Amino acid sequence: MSTPVLEALRELLDEDLDGVTSTPEGLRAVADARWGEVTLGIDQDEDGPDADEIALRVSAAIAPPAGAGHELLLWALSTNTQYWAVKIGLTEDGMLLVHADLDADGPEPDGLLAADVMDRVESILQLLDEDLSEWCLVHGFGTPAQRARWESRRPERALDEDDEDDDEE
Repeated sequence: MSTPVLEALRELLDEDLDGVTSTPEGLRAVADARWGEVTLGIDQDEDGPDADEIALRVSAAIAPPAGAGHELLLWALSTNTQYWAVKIGLTEDGMLLVHADLDADGPEPDGLLAADVMDRVESILQLLDEDLSEWCLVHGFGTPAQRARWESRRPERALDEDDEDDDEE
């Protein structure tokens, strides 16, 4: 649910998060990522234990990659140990949920909270674009259209010194 806190946060995020809007569920923005179009959600837990703190969840729910079964669960568990700010779980509908929970001191959002939210948004997109996309490509998961998108948006591999030495010979 959109709250006065979320509305104030939306105003702070407006410059950094393209298209962020208030909805009845909370704040939403769509990112055009390597993974695909990702709907990002920013929701407030109003039933938290302390009324003087702001409890937020930044998340993206995506369909699990086609063909991935228990291997995806193992990947998610191992990835959860690599990212301290972002975790992976499943929704009750079976969607893959990449999320980060934030607590902020004080009853009003400020620039520091907005920066923390943007940091979590970037971490979520990084996990999807760099880790999950690559993992799916290596293991042959995803639809042909998804795989083509992930391949076409694969970052150029930086040359290391050995590659540069080989080119000079």
